[in-house]
Amino acid sequence: MAEAWKQWEGQAVNGEFRLGEYLGSSPLGAVFQFVSDDSNFQTAAIKLIAEESPDAANRLASWKFAASLSHPNLIRIFQSGRCRIGDAKLLYVVMERADEDLSQIIPRRPLTEIEAGEMLHPALGALAYLHANGLVHSRIKPANIMASGDQLKLSSDGLRRAGEAISDPTEYDAPEGTSLPAGDVWSLGMTLVEVLTQRVPAWHRNNLQDPAVPGNLPAPLLDIARHCLRRDPARRWTLAEIAERLRNIAPVQQRMGQPIARNASSGNTWYLVAALILFLVSAGFVSSKLLHRSSRHGGRPPQAAAKQSKRTVPEPQPVVNTASVEKKSAAPSEEQKQNVISPEPAAVSPKPAVAAAPPAPAPKIPAIAATGNISGVTHRVIPEVAQKSLDTIRGTVRVGITVTVDASGHVTDAVIDSPGPSTYFANLALQAAQQWKFAPSSHGGASDWNLHFEFSPDGAKASATQSAP
Repeated sequence: MAEAWKQWEGQAVNGEFRLGEYLGSSPLGAVFQFVSDDSNFQTAAIKLIAEESPDAANRLASWKFAASLSHPNLIRIFQSGRCRIGDAKLLYVVMERADEDLSQIIPRRPLTEIEAGEMLHPALGALAYLHANGLVHSRIKPANIMASGDQLKLSSDGLRRAGEAISDPTEYDAPEGTSLPAGDVWSLGMTLVEVLTQRVPAWHRNNLQDPAVPGNLPAPLLDIARHCLRRDPARRWTLAEIAERLRNIAPVQQRMGQPIARNASSGNTWYLVAALILFLVSAGFVSSKLLHRSSRHGGRPPQAAAKQSKRTVPEPQPVVNTASVEKKSAAPSEEQKQNVISPEPAAVSPKPAVAAAPPAPAPKIPAIAATGNISGVTHRVIPEVAQKSLDTIRGTVRVGITVTVDASGHVTDAVIDSPGPSTYFANLALQAAQQWKFAPSSHGGASDWNLHFEFSPDGAKASATQSAP
């Protein structure tokens, strides 16, 4: 099925836009990079499903309504409608592209108590917003808890109005089979147990007993999971009760000598993000901004092949004077890593927060350097990488890119020849390589150049050599 969808890469949709790189598929449809000349859609993705899919009409109505919503912890919906590709009649939705999701982490290791607790805060905020607008998420699970930009977000392409029947229930859906706020609480409980144990609690829809929650979970989270997974919706905790119980995680950590400061107006925690950074880099598949969020804020790109297909790139934009680019932050201290900052749900009146001490001004470090043979290069771009992402590297990450340059010196094709261990850094190198410019050809023809990018805790640098004609 994946190969069938992948063949659609580059196809025009309604004469308005093109399908970019194939990102993944499900039994009902597929997701592609959204290709558009509009700068607002440069980081968007497009999902396609067959027009005859079950509940297709309701899905389209849901997408159109979701486009009117705005919350920092919800994936944005830009537009949706009907389209054709060849003889295929489809529905499409253009949405903010997520970089990573938790389903990529959980098969390899469970979250810690702090990570799981802090995962809940953006989820609670988004759910409170949806419920206040008469909606339910109805699809809470690790795959739908995503990273986009600098924040953790919930998917928003499957929202339902409260009271709608769920015709295709999964193991994450509550036994009542109806889209209700209490059903989102149930799904959140199932997800919480899964991220802590790597398994969804076993239960049967025809059994009147509550799902069995492992008794060895950390006490506050065990309490939350058990109260989320009550078969009787009236006995489940509300979002406010969950948020209140979460506050009791801090004293547990303080007894362990790990003080936590909270800031209810801030975004997601640096602690959780830092832990995911270290894990994903060690696993060799770092590929998104889930791995380098700012400590003051707050999906899934495909794994790069050893050598990507050549693609035509747009006219290069003017290149920033790379000698003046500087890093924005330095690696946080151990004390700063423990200053967890977490938003409370909109529906909850938070207790007074303990203000975290403002971080010391971060020293500015030169972000780029150029080495090697650069004769013939008129403009070069070195990837800008946050220092905390560079600090996850042990040694040096090397990426090789081959670019084809036309007679005027513009890059027309770019290929990843050597991706190294990290898709994330490989993609950064590819994006930078597409913007390089070279001296016009003396013989009036195209030429190939080999660009070599290196990433280390000290920064990023690049060199270039021309391929033999």
